[in-house]
Amino acid sequence: FWGSQFWNSTETWYTTDPDFTPCFEQTALVWTPCAFYWVFVIFDFYYLKASLDRNIPWNKLNVSKALVNLGLLVITALDLIMALIKKGGDSELPLYDVDVWGPIIKFATFLLLFIFIPLNRKYGVQTTGCQFIFWFLLTVLSIPRCRTEVRLDAERQKVLDSQQPTEQDFSWEEYQFVSFFVFFTFTCIMLILNCFADGMPEQSKYKRGENEVPELSASFLSRITYQWFDRMALKGYRNPLEEKDLWDLRPQDSCSEVMPIFAHHWNQNVRKNYKGRARVEPKAQFSNGHVTFENPHGEKNGRKKGMASIMPPIYRSFGGVFLFGALMKLFTDVLTFAQPQVLSLIIGFVETQETDPQPEWKGIMFAVLLFVLAAAQTFILGQYFHRMFIVGLRIRTALINAIYRKALRISNSTKKESTVGEIVNLMAVDAQRFMELTTYLNMIWSAPLQIGLALYFLWQQLGPSVLAGLAVMIILIPVNGVIASRIKTYQIRQMKYKDERVKLMNEVLSGIKVLKLYAWEPSFEKQV
Repeated sequence: FWGSQFWNSTETWYTTDPDFTPCFEQTALVWTPCAFYWVFVIFDFYYLKASLDRNIPWNKLNVSKALVNLGLLVITALDLIMALIKKGGDSELPLYDVDVWGPIIKFATFLLLFIFIPLNRKYGVQTTGCQFIFWFLLTVLSIPRCRTEVRLDAERQKVLDSQQPTEQDFSWEEYQFVSFFVFFTFTCIMLILNCFADGMPEQSKYKRGENEVPELSASFLSRITYQWFDRMALKGYRNPLEEKDLWDLRPQDSCSEVMPIFAHHWNQNVRKNYKGRARVEPKAQFSNGHVTFENPHGEKNGRKKGMASIMPPIYRSFGGVFLFGALMKLFTDVLTFAQPQVLSLIIGFVETQETDPQPEWKGIMFAVLLFVLAAAQTFILGQYFHRMFIVGLRIRTALINAIYRKALRISNSTKKESTVGEIVNLMAVDAQRFMELTTYLNMIWSAPLQIGLALYFLWQQLGPSVLAGLAVMIILIPVNGVIASRIKTYQIRQMKYKDERVKLMNEVLSGIKVLKLYAWEPSFEKQV
């Protein structure tokens, strides 16, 4: 099936001149990027559906992408045809399955990428991360075969130079050499082209002006490195920033986009709280920081009240981005503990050089791997916090909007139950707490995972001594519980004081003329 051995540790690891087998280079190193894109292509479909823009005009960038991608399709189809011609039929060269399935898999992947070029143009998608990562992986993983092909060609030239010159057809090995380097050149070009974002769309749901945030038109590479923010940082370094220097809010984060989604799920949640279907629309009420509603069946069945939780609508509205951020957090935690393991390999490599010398390339590989892991963790962690702050901002926007709308619609009788201070605190304090909580909410599962991994790796280094640190953590759990309980009690009491203070300030400002006439300012000042 493969045509050669798939993996040979003697050639790859236990040697001073490491190299992969030809089979591994033509299968695993090529099929891995293809498998990655087929698995994560769902994100590209999601970007098409969620895009607020339409119709990017044809320009040099997307035309170049289409032409180079078309060239890859041609060279891949030619690989399949030449394999059938050169190695099929009466040829002495055996035709392996990898000679057929390799080009087919690559052709299917390049065809899918080629289809996305006009689709991205039509739906206004200027850049996609999945395609950039695919071309990056394909380029990097093609480098080992590039080295192999150069060495094999040099060996063939030596053999040909030692023989008498004869006229012969274009051999299969020569075709593979030329075909691969054409393929590798096109792959590098596609990687470079995907480092840039496409042009501005002609149609957009929202007006895109000169003051829009550059993140909207930034490429994937610019977004993960935050290169689009350099201009603002440089401006702030030279002069103090003013309000006019700030960019406009992203349309996806605006209230006009966030609130309809939240309101839809909120209305569904309210309706599900009714056990029976009623023709009369239930009257929702706002009281003591909760939304309640009357029984729609009328007074004859009794006035039963149900409670509508705010959490299910939040899950359904913003859960997708939050779960994606949680996945990034998982990768970050794994990379955090992978770095000490690589550092341990480096230490072991240095310590054993005198007693059991190892090839120098292993130490270089460990050092490069440590840098790659640290850089990957930095990139992923930055994107994690960025997304969590965006989710928190959207939750805060939705809650403030919902509370404000409800405050405008409640009846006069309900207004007597809910003070102005309570409503203001809900919008100013409680909604902000949701935003602050979102960033660190993943610590509920991340902290136990980090503790478990840390104890496991420390046990390998220290043995039973780790139990002392574990005992301290266990002892501190009830202490932290008591402290958190007291903090919660004080916060509840503090919120009541804030409500009373805001209510009193509202009364003072409303009746400031009376206070001035009777000279009551000192007494009310003491009360406040």
